Order: sequence, then structure tokens, then C-alpha cells
Amino acid sequence: MNRQEAEDYVYSSYLKAEKHWDYNAKDSVKRRPDLTYELLRRKSVSPAVVITGSKGKGSVANMLSCLLKDRYKVGLFTSPHITDFNDRFRIDGEKISDDDFAKYMTLIKPELDEIEKTLPEDVCISPIGIQADLALTYFNDMGTDFNVIECGKGAEFDDANNAKHEYAVINSIFLEHTRELGKTLEEIARDKSHVITGEQKCVYVAPQKPEVMKVILDRADSLGVTLKEYGKDFMATNVRYSQGGMIFDVVIGEALFRDITIPLLGVHQARNCALAMAAAADILGGIDSLNGLDSFDDSLDGFNGLDEDMARRELQKLSYPGRMEVISRNPFMILDACINSASCQNVIDVLKSYEIEKATVIIGIPDDKDYAGVARMMKSLADTVIITKSGNPHYVFSPSKQCEELEKEGIKAIPTASVKDAIEKAKAIGKPAVILGTTSVISEVTKLKEHI
Repeated sequence: MNRQEAEDYVYSSYLKAEKHWDYNAKDSVKRRPDLTYELLRRKSVSPAVVITGSKGKGSVANMLSCLLKDRYKVGLFTSPHITDFNDRFRIDGEKISDDDFAKYMTLIKPELDEIEKTLPEDVCISPIGIQADLALTYFNDMGTDFNVIECGKGAEFDDANNAKHEYAVINSIFLEHTRELGKTLEEIARDKSHVITGEQKCVYVAPQKPEVMKVILDRADSLGVTLKEYGKDFMATNVRYSQGGMIFDVVIGEALFRDITIPLLGVHQARNCALAMAAAADILGGIDSLNGLDSFDDSLDGFNGLDEDMARRELQKLSYPGRMEVISRNPFMILDACINSASCQNVIDVLKSYEIEKATVIIGIPDDKDYAGVARMMKSLADTVIITKSGNPHYVFSPSKQCEELEKEGIKAIPTASVKDAIEKAKAIGKPAVILGTTSVISEVTKLKEHI
């Protein structure tokens, strides 16, 4: 396999099957994580954490990886990517090379083909299952001490959750992916709560609505798993904006970490950081015993292994494109991978922190996602709304149609044919701007940054 053939193989089984599916069917009908279960369990050599939630999974995964790699060799598997597919597979922050990506896909293809040849035409090996197989194979060969794994939209029917994981993180859960996960908050929470499998030493939980927390607590209780909760066992306090980032304190049990600084915007990123730091404290304290060593205390009763100077140093180095990222100062322009109304409050809070009362709002969200909800939420701060699209053939964008639908709600919007056109219009208007969109839109904006 060459590099492109390897990437194409990730989607080959899915593309065969998806044409036979009911578009509106749930993941419980379409997805078959059982197909890779034994394979991924067998390859789960190093201890790991699996991260789920509705928003902020990638931020927590990157923060946690940064905190752990100071002491250990850390594999990081995330999705989706922003600019390069290889970004999904990292060791100590370095993405897999093109040669290794092709090499490891060639290596695992025979075992996946053995599964594929038994499947009817309407059943597939999930693209995430294939990627998780590659990630674990690569991490094992490279000798990682610990792996950080991000789930996709759910957990119960997500192959990434097949990896053995001694720890789990559940970020905040809200209504999203309702077509695939369920129509109610409880249904979505039930799916994501399956990141708790019963083998966890501890699960770290972000702020949740009461009905979500009940689902999580019930599952943890039924499986005898320990939970640590934001606001009870750890939290971010004294949160304030700095020049291009956030400064805050983090409390973990009896320990206080003062003036933690991250180059990301939004109070939610401070909460994400507290979540990552709480998990890192226990993981760093228990990782050696998981590997059969005795140099660290393995209990969860007290503060274990997180060094304050190290945490501050590593977190200041964070880089996460498309997450409340300032991409231009003149005109002032922020980029964020916001695709639903529930995430808009974070964007609004950031704009208000910069005392921006009216902005140009660019929205690049597929037709089947919550573009209208985002437009509604941003209406009060929008001087101009611009609807755009990416060139990714796997998404359906209809800017003119979206504008017509928004017009019915009294929201006037301008359709554009490309991300580049949308940015040019925003620059011509000259007001502060915010670009909100799906990952393919974020990727195209990122490639254009040096020209903005």
C-alpha cells in the first residue's frame, strides 16, 4: 500500500455498506463494534484512558497527553483531524509518518480482510475500528507506556471503546448526534456511559445535567467503579482571560495549583484542563503499578503524581487548531469547531470577554447538522451572517437553501460558494469575525490562515 491507498482503506468497508443503510437508523443498528472487539482487546498491551462526551474530548485528550508525556511515552489516538489524517496517531506529540502509516495499514490489512470477507454487503468494519487497530499496533511496536484514546460521537457502539482502559473520562454531555445516538438526553448519556466497562480504576466526570449524572452514576454503581466529579473532587477556580489565553487555579482534592496558563480561550477550556489534570494526577501515581512496577502509590485516596512546575510548563505549550483559536488580529477573527447550539454559549462568552458586541458570523455546517440552532444562538451578536461550505464530498452543504430556511426565522444570511469567499467577504466588511464550522471547514480555514 502507498500512503493514499492506506487512507482509502480506512473507509473501504464503510463505503461498501453505507449505500444499503437507512440514513435515519441509529448507531445501534448500523455499527458493529463486536467485529473488532477481540482484535482490539488483544492489542491493548499498555494501560489506557478512553475519553467520551459531547464536546471537548479532543481538548482533554491533548491536555492529558501533554501532562503524561513528561514522564512516559504516550500514544494519542484522536479523531477527526484538522489538516492531516496522520494527526490522528501521535506518540509524544509527534504524528505518524506517511511511511509508517502505509506500513502499519499494510501490516493489519490481512487480519481485517479476514473479518471483512465474512460480512454481508450491508455490514461493515467501522472506520474507527480500522484506525484503532492501526493505532494500537503502532503504539505497541513503538513501546508506549500509556495510551490516550478519544471516542467518536458515542461509546457503546464505538470501536475505540473496545480498547482495554483502566481509566475513563466523560466530558459534558448534551443533545447532539440525535439521529445516531437517540432523541433524548438520557439516551445519549446511556450510550456514552458505556465508556464505563467495569475494569476502570476511576472515571472522571465533567459538569453534567442532573438527568445525565443519574445515568452515569447508575452505571458506575452497577459495575462497582469509582467516580470523581467536577466541583466535588476537582475544579477550576479564579478563572480569568489573559492575552490570548486563560489563567486559572486548579483544585484536586487537597492540592492547589495556582495560575495555570493555557493558550486556549474560554472558561470551558479551564474546566477541560481541570478534568485532564485530575485524571493525570491519578494516572501518574498509578501507571507504574499497572505496568507491574512499585515505584508509585497506586491508591486513589490522596494526591499522587502531578508535579506543579511540569504541569504549568507543558500546558503552556498546548496547540490545538480550531478550538477558540485567534487566527487574525486585523481584522480580529476567531475560529472554532462549533457545530451545534449547545456549544455557542462558549463562543458568545469569549466574544463578550473581548467586548465585541457585533461581529461577522461565518457558519459552515452541513445541512443535516444544527446550522439553524447555531445561527439562532449567534443572532444577537451577529452584525452579518455568512453561510459557507467546504469542498469535502462526504458532507452535504447547501448555502443558498440554508439561507432560505434562516430567512423564514427572520435571520438574514449571505450564501457563499467556498470558505475562501466567506473569509474575503468578512475581511471586506472589516468587523471582528468568528468562523464556526465542521472539521472540514476548520481544515480549509487553517490552510488559508497565512493569507488572512
